[in-house]
Amino acid sequence: MKVLEHLKGTGTVTAPDGDETRAKYDVQITQDEPESESDVPHGTASKHISGLVWSPVDPYFVLNHFRKTMLLEMEDGRKFKFFHRDINGSIGLNKWLG
Repeated sequence: MKVLEHLKGTGTVTAPDGDETRAKYDVQITQDEPESESDVPHGTASKHISGLVWSPVDPYFVLNHFRKTMLLEMEDGRKFKFFHRDINGSIGLNKWLG
């Protein structure tokens, strides 16, 4: 895996019911690396997002939204839909919105 970006900051999370919450994030965007140049055509390797999203003011944020799909808008304006994989705040990507 090749790390493309490591992003940390404070963003806005929108829950399924429309409630918005300020949240911290620490995520990495990675890309699969082909074993050889001929294995995968240029630009088609899979990208992944992993890391943590949590609320510094709501200790129950992750627990209350566990496995629910939410939207994170990061400081730079990029957005993605995610869900919490575990109660520690680890996320799984649902959909990259750009």
